[in-house]
Order: sequence, then C-alpha cells, then structure tokens
Amino acid sequence: MLANWKKAIVGRFFHPFGVVSVDLASGGIAGKRSTPGYFFKPLRGVSARASIRASLLRKTSLLVGVAACLLTSGCAKFPANGIATSARRVIFTMTVAGQINPNYVYIVAMHASEDPNPTTQGPIPIISQPWGNGFVAGTAELYVRWDPLTSPNYLIYRFQDTNMTQPVQVGAPINSTPVTAGSNTISFELDLNQIASSTAVAPLLQSLQVNFLTMNRVPQGNDSGGKIYDALGNTQDPSQINDYVLIPLNRSATFSNSTFNHLEPTGDCPDPNLDISNWSVQVITQ
Repeated sequence: MLANWKKAIVGRFFHPFGVVSVDLASGGIAGKRSTPGYFFKPLRGVSARASIRASLLRKTSLLVGVAACLLTSGCAKFPANGIATSARRVIFTMTVAGQINPNYVYIVAMHASEDPNPTTQGPIPIISQPWGNGFVAGTAELYVRWDPLTSPNYLIYRFQDTNMTQPVQVGAPINSTPVTAGSNTISFELDLNQIASSTAVAPLLQSLQVNFLTMNRVPQGNDSGGKIYDALGNTQDPSQINDYVLIPLNRSATFSNSTFNHLEPTGDCPDPNLDISNWSVQVITQ
C-alpha cells in the first residue's frame, strides 16, 4: 500500500433518488413467548404454610438475582434479541460473493444525524497505518459486528470517545438472521432508539450514513502487516475507497446496491469471503 488513502482523499457519499417507497407490516419481537403457570396441591397445617413461604422466598430471590444481573455491567451475555422501543426500525443486510468465514470480521458502521444532508464525513475503512481502532475512521458512533465467539453473535457497540478507540457493548439487535455453515449473508434489525445517542434524540434523526466493512484481521498499534478488506465503493479505485451511503430515515423504503447505481462492484476484493456482492438498508417508519 503506497499511502493511506483515507488521509489523501475526501470521502464521497451517495444519496438515493427516485426510490419507490415500500409499506411494510410492523414486525413483532422474535423468539418464543409463553405464559408460565403454577400448580399447587392443597396443603394443610403449619408445615405446609412454611413450605409455601420458603418456596415463595426462593422464587423471589431468583427473580431479584436475575434483575440484578440485567441491570449491572457484570453480566457477559446480552439477550439473543433486543427489545423494540421505537416504531422506526432499520434492517441491514450484507452479502459476500463467497461464504461468511467465522475467522473474518464483518461490521456495519453508521453515523446518525438530525440533518437530512450532513456535511460530516461518514464511516470509511482504515486500510493502513496509523491503524487507530483498526477498522473504521471518518465519523461513526455506532457499529454492529457479527462474531461467532460472542453470545449473541450480533452485538451493538458504541464509541465512548471522539477518536473512536473505546467501543463499549451496548446491546443486541432486536432481530437477526443466524449464520450457518455455507451462509453468505449477515442481516440484523435495529430500532431507532438503539441507533440514537438517546431516546430524546431518536425522534429528531433524519438520516443515517452507513458503510459495510469486511476484513481478514483488525491490526492494532504498530502492526506492520497489511490486511485484506472490502467496503462500499471499488477498493481497486483510489477515488472510491472512502465511499459510504446516506440513507434518509423519514420514509419507509428499501435502499440497495442497485439504488446507488451499483456502487459496490463484485470482484474488487481478492478473497470472495470478504468480497461484498450486495447490500441493502430497509427503513420502516410505521
């Protein structure tokens, strides 16, 4: 790599025109739901009442323990799916030419704005030193990573600093598609409250800058090695390395690679398991 193109080139963004709106039915929360039932045999006497009190105390202690786990940061796992708290939702889908490789890194990075046409640079890939966080530069407060070593496999991370070097897990998508052997697609759904910095800001959001990032490794510090990667735009064309897309959030519609005049070509990455062949962002406002 002759130079770090992210320094040399001003990032471009793409805005869709003439997109047909698609009305979609509201989706429910994924997963099974059941109503617990408790059955008691009639008991008599002091010992029976003591038994009931002991049973209730055990159940109460269990519920308190579960609540404490959910409310503290000491619990390592998030629920398999988050809980929708906003009517506006966004579904992200990325497909590669080969297969999703569990040893590789697959990320969707985003920057939400109250401006329908923000002037800030959106998320762009880091491709050489200085590595920073090793995967995204530009402006990105939030990203979702698919990782087979985490539970659940899809997790949401939010940067805690402007240098984007201190990501913290903040939850899980409200819905996601499992990746099985041979799969070539990752897909997940966020509601706007998960994307926004706060629930107060969520109703004000007008647009979302998005980039899809794949890589074989995440270099750190003084790592002198390179990496194989793909992102939106033709990675073989220096003028397109810093491309990303701008998605309006004020109407229901599906935006895809074809919407943006096939911004992301197939074959621009030498590894088919990293080569992005298609992508879409579906906005649901109802």
